[in-house]
Amino acid sequence: MQGNGFPLRPDQRRGWSRFYTYISLFLVAVIIAVALVTLSPARLARAHTATDWTSRSIYFIMTDRFSDGDTSNDNYGGFNSNTSDPTAWHGGDFQGIINHLDYIKNMGFTAIWITPVVMQHDDHAYHGYWGYDFYSIDGHLGTMSDLQQLVSQAHSRNIWVMLDVVANHTGYYNYNTPTFPDYVDYHHNGNITDYNNQWDVENEDVAGLNDLDQSNSYTRSTLLSNINWLVNTTGVDGLRVDTVKHVPKDFWGAYAQSAGTFTMGEVFNGDPAYVGDYTHYLDAVLDYPMYYTIHDVFGQNQSMQNIHNRYSSDYQYRDPLTNGLFIDNHDVDRFLCDASGNPSATWDKWPQLEMALSFTFSSRGIPIMYYGTEQGFSGCADPANREDMFNSFSTTGTLYNYIAKLNYARNSNPALQNGTQLEKWVDDTFYSFEREEGSNDVLVAINNSWGSRTVTIPNLDNFSNGQTLHDELTGTAYTLSGNSITLTLNSHQAVELTNRY
Repeated sequence: MQGNGFPLRPDQRRGWSRFYTYISLFLVAVIIAVALVTLSPARLARAHTATDWTSRSIYFIMTDRFSDGDTSNDNYGGFNSNTSDPTAWHGGDFQGIINHLDYIKNMGFTAIWITPVVMQHDDHAYHGYWGYDFYSIDGHLGTMSDLQQLVSQAHSRNIWVMLDVVANHTGYYNYNTPTFPDYVDYHHNGNITDYNNQWDVENEDVAGLNDLDQSNSYTRSTLLSNINWLVNTTGVDGLRVDTVKHVPKDFWGAYAQSAGTFTMGEVFNGDPAYVGDYTHYLDAVLDYPMYYTIHDVFGQNQSMQNIHNRYSSDYQYRDPLTNGLFIDNHDVDRFLCDASGNPSATWDKWPQLEMALSFTFSSRGIPIMYYGTEQGFSGCADPANREDMFNSFSTTGTLYNYIAKLNYARNSNPALQNGTQLEKWVDDTFYSFEREEGSNDVLVAINNSWGSRTVTIPNLDNFSNGQTLHDELTGTAYTLSGNSITLTLNSHQAVELTNRY
């Protein structure tokens, strides 16, 4: 090396050598630090796109009602657990979920959605939707370390974690919480008086809950920084976003960007045009329009033509493959509460439930199942629909094993995860569609009548004459004739015929 045109002395060369060594070590340290940040659980979570989530099926857990894995936190903060009061804390926690992750995995689920985790401050805030301190984890559920352990344990089983979050309101705290301590952080317009008036919906209170004012600079910036902190600290893989229609849409675009992970919004409305517009601000929505159709068709014996009509609105969504499909949840009656049953035996509702589930797990969209469905829970309106699981973890029941088969079929066939969907047959009681992804094809057929049906389904794609297909649910083989297939299905039987064998 030369400097100023003269050769360097040996001691100068050693000095430059040390300098470059230090620079090299510094650069290595920077690279390692960047790698550690990049490979943190939260960064890995951010790598999961909306399309990635279409490969998942979600088990929705109300944490306080699932399993009490740590009794030492049951009376946290003086808000005592009382299982005899259906509106009080009952003791479920993160450790309880950890203890039953294998129960969930063996049913075939590849994701869980858990109710909000931020600090509450009320005897009846067991559900988590009445946020108090948005930068603390509620001690009834465990600690931040416990939550991180839950995420880690779930990931070790290839189960992703979706966290429920609220940015619309706090609890009934008289416009004063540690996170939003000032009167000006909130709207003060009273309860919503007209749900058909969007200004009222966005600027008035939901059931008296303190409505946050996202146009206030402090409120807005705090909500955005908080969700970034929560995702990065917990390492969760996605968010279910509560009460989306009650907040202006422009806020949700900034919120999703700050979260940096998959966002699925709750827009409690049956109009696809109204609900679908929110998918241009968040990644996806819970498919409430399809929920109502499932309720009518499978729960009330209405015409399968309603499904055809509902699919015709799919253009309203940015990508209907990423929306959440469900048959019930914590805000509506459980399916088995509302189902009509067999006209000659109204107690016979499980066939209807199985068909609703088979449709949900095979149709376009991400299937979401509410905890306890596999055990036949049948509670009606809140709080009856928020039953305790606690000692109800049987793995031998008919529903548990039927759901495991549905998940096995979906997990084994990419076509059922994000394949193109083509309707092949529709009448009042019989529906069939084909799903295609690459070389994988699945033909789904559902007989929703209370008697057997024989139907010849024509115009099948990508199958060959004489080809044998196998039903993922029973193993039964069926043979094509030309480009059609004749199926005889029993009352309330579904088949998922695949070419993967």
